[in-house]
Amino acid sequence: MLDRASVTVAISLCPEEAVCYLARVYTTLVVFDPPEFIKTSAGRRVLIHSLGYPDNHEFARICKQLMDEFGFDPDTFPALALQGLATIAAICPYDRENFDINYVEELSDIAPTSLTDIQTRIENRGQSAWLVKLNETYFLQEPIYNVLPPMDTETGDIWLPQHKSHLEDFQNALSRDVLSSKI
Repeated sequence: MLDRASVTVAISLCPEEAVCYLARVYTTLVVFDPPEFIKTSAGRRVLIHSLGYPDNHEFARICKQLMDEFGFDPDTFPALALQGLATIAAICPYDRENFDINYVEELSDIAPTSLTDIQTRIENRGQSAWLVKLNETYFLQEPIYNVLPPMDTETGDIWLPQHKSHLEDFQNALSRDVLSSKI
């Protein structure tokens, strides 16, 4: 299992997005500058990692409202934790020259914040965006706490385990995968 953990990725999301993807409100995720191997990883399991809660008062209020709707709070859905798993159903590049942003906005399966991130992170930072269709998502019965992502990780970033404690955390999450008999 440890070998599988070393090649499993985590996708970090802000808490409200993590909840919505795990609850299957949204199914298409926007990720930025993914590692090359992930671009051909349809069918692979990924871990869903929650980043910190927002500091901005207005964003914090909106986040709290959404978390309340799902029955979560910072104690039951902690920041900096592995929260669940998903399967990559499909992955394709976002091509801004040949992609109609109005069409994307009509899709109900992409988080609105991801649409904003597309414009900011592509235009201002020159990052590449990829659309990842997720399925077979579910919450871990108990989150795996205190999983610090690599420095400067933002929502939509994909990362591999960086050190031994990450490997142990990833292995722990994978051992709780109810779909493990299928993999």
